[in-house]
Amino acid sequence: MNLIRYPILSVTLAFTGVMAVLAQSPSLPQPDRNGNYFRNEAPLKGTAPELLMQGSLWQVVTSRLNCRSDFEMNSAVVRQFNHGELLQADVGRGGSDEVLLNPKDKNGHPWMRVRSARGRDYQCYVRANRLYIQPYRGK
Repeated sequence: MNLIRYPILSVTLAFTGVMAVLAQSPSLPQPDRNGNYFRNEAPLKGTAPELLMQGSLWQVVTSRLNCRSDFEMNSAVVRQFNHGELLQADVGRGGSDEVLLNPKDKNGHPWMRVRSARGRDYQCYVRANRLYIQPYRGK
């Protein structure tokens, strides 16, 4: 079949091919209207030590982000991250959908337990809000 003689068919085939590629691309998580991420899953995963599940990668989008010992605003600051740093959602050993849900503080705000993109355990939580972190989109 000569596609030049059938321009509508060639456009339809091209469009169908684009739609198939788009359908295979995982979508980025969307925050709620207040910017909160209640789930920690995103398309790109980090690496994890043996026995731990790989977590999704998130990027720090604020100039300085506090990581706290617990998921409360008044908890001690354990470490700080700089703009652009990659964090991995710490989902532990995984195995259930519950590990993909971020814990909430007494005000209902979600927090994400994080580790390094390569799996180093930080044992701390960051506020899971688009003002501070966003799903990593890759290079």
